[in-house]
Amino acid sequence: MKLQYLFTLASIFALLLSCSPKAQDTPLLEAPSGLTVTEITTESATLSWKGNSAEAIGYYVFVNSNVKPLEALPKGSVAYTFTGLTESTEYRFGVQAYGNGTAMSPVAWTDPVKTAAPEPEPEPEPEPEPDPNPIEPVTFDWTEVTGLDIPESIKVYKTESTLNGRPLKAWYAVADCTGDVRLRVLFPGLDGKKTIDDQAQADEKCLVLVNGGIFGKLNNGFAVCDGEQTPWARVEDDNWDVDRQYWGPDSKLHTVSRGLFGVDEVGRPGVFWSYTPKHGTVYVYDKPIPTVAGGPVQAGGTDTFPCERAQWEPYNAITCGPVLLQGGKCPINDKKTSAGYWETNYELWADDIYGVDVLADRTAVGFLEDGRVILLVADVRIDSSKGANTLEMAAIMKGLGCVGALNLDGGGSTGMWARGGGHLNDLTGGNRAVLTTIGFFEK
Repeated sequence: MKLQYLFTLASIFALLLSCSPKAQDTPLLEAPSGLTVTEITTESATLSWKGNSAEAIGYYVFVNSNVKPLEALPKGSVAYTFTGLTESTEYRFGVQAYGNGTAMSPVAWTDPVKTAAPEPEPEPEPEPEPDPNPIEPVTFDWTEVTGLDIPESIKVYKTESTLNGRPLKAWYAVADCTGDVRLRVLFPGLDGKKTIDDQAQADEKCLVLVNGGIFGKLNNGFAVCDGEQTPWARVEDDNWDVDRQYWGPDSKLHTVSRGLFGVDEVGRPGVFWSYTPKHGTVYVYDKPIPTVAGGPVQAGGTDTFPCERAQWEPYNAITCGPVLLQGGKCPINDKKTSAGYWETNYELWADDIYGVDVLADRTAVGFLEDGRVILLVADVRIDSSKGANTLEMAAIMKGLGCVGALNLDGGGSTGMWARGGGHLNDLTGGNRAVLTTIGFFEK
């Protein structure tokens, strides 16, 4: 009887189950899509997505396949920023929609992404090289020379001043050589020496002209005229090139780098030391080959000696020396070596040229920080002007604001011509025929 009763109860229970709705599996929501890491730093990442289930009441976010969600977000969330991450580390980020009860979507994952590396510490600014030969700039009261037939973009000035207790008369012209005025170097030929005035008047576009490089029977250096290097000065009997070799007072034939001033094809000026490994090829450097009389004969210039070559190509340029200013500093001084030679006379010029203790007529060319070019002459052969030495010329050019400057030929070669004014400085000693000139011309 008891067994029959239990069987009856089981049958009733089975009947009730068969009459109830059929049990269903827990429904899945649709996974979010379009996962994108929109921003990533060294320690954070922002993830965005698109929700695809209207039944979702929130979202879980995950890091690196962890089964436990990092955080639960409210309905409608479409982005989340993960923080506290480690720099330069790979992560995968996930998001899952969830609904009422246990309904939820699969977890959608990003591809691995890497947090950013830390910004490198900025390189400390290099300490500026100390000025080996500090000089104080010399300034004068300059008066503009008027009545000249030159464009407004060129200015010419004159001074009658005192330099270290001596009277001085000087002139300078300044121009921007990237606009309607260009800087040119003239070379009439080895057999065609002409005065500054004659060279100027032979070219109707000439506006201001001064003498150029040093010469004797040969040109002591070279020039570049509209991209063409002038012929090398070669001593055939002794088989040496004046352009890159010079006999020192120690009776050695030394390798030298020539001071060079010029402009490139677009008119940007520069002052360098130059070396020509072969004719038509000019290497320029911010430092000279360290040739000193009494010292060893140096090697010729290369891509890396005496320093890395400067990335600048001369288009109109002239060599001479010494360099008066380079990078705003004066590379020469009045000191001598233990052997009695000038320690910074890198080009082995004679004393009347190097002249840190010689007063002479002087010509110099330089440029300002803004790129304008300056041509300057100073007289010496008259009572009202007693000239300058090369260190004083460096100080005068610095006083005009030059950051680069080169000494040119001086003495009887010194002269400045301006259209509408003719020869401006004193002609005592004659108007010497010269081999090269440099000046401002109409384009």
